[in-house]
Amino acid sequence: MDQKPCSEEFEPLLDVKKAAEALGLHPKTVLRMARQSSIPAFRIGRYWMFRASLIDAWLTTQLQSSVANPSA
Repeated sequence: MDQKPCSEEFEPLLDVKKAAEALGLHPKTVLRMARQSSIPAFRIGRYWMFRASLIDAWLTTQLQSSVANPSA
């Protein structure tokens, strides 16, 4: 089986604590949001993990929707 080498670097994953620091939220809040699928996250075993690029895209979307709909 020939596999092409991946030209993209592997994006390091953030744990709950690092994601919370990046968002300025309490880790329990981030954990609750992950469980409710309010924030992009996935589980590896019993641990919730986050991709910084997905968190950034999610945050940008949230900010754009709040600017477009300030009363919501």
